[in-house]
Amino acid sequence: MFLAEMLFALFMAMLFTLIFAIGLRRMGPWANVWIFFLIIFLAAWAGGMWISPAGPVFIGIAWLPILFFSFLLAVLLASFTPPQRPEPRVETISEVKDKEAAVRAFDAFFWILLIGLVVIILLGYVVPRIAV
Repeated sequence: MFLAEMLFALFMAMLFTLIFAIGLRRMGPWANVWIFFLIIFLAAWAGGMWISPAGPVFIGIAWLPILFFSFLLAVLLASFTPPQRPEPRVETISEVKDKEAAVRAFDAFFWILLIGLVVIILLGYVVPRIAV
């Protein structure tokens, strides 16, 4: 079950990374394909574990929650892509400082999100699942 969930989350993350990051050129605030892929992969895996199984079963896992979470995160991250400015312009010192603060905030958000997703995945295998 561990391997099947991980592989399906990996497949969904690759699929949505190809669609959003390479096809639509929307990779979120980090503008890095690997970060986009990693966040979608971990979120799909965590969401597939904690949402009650729904939909058809394939190789012993319900794949609909994994599909849902990977799509949801891909859309959310793609919507955070900053707009491209066509004309270059001179930036003031305060604008440069504002950009640096935004970069630090997104980096902190990335690490908190990454650690949180790993903890959620680990808890999914440690905490016994209650059958309803």
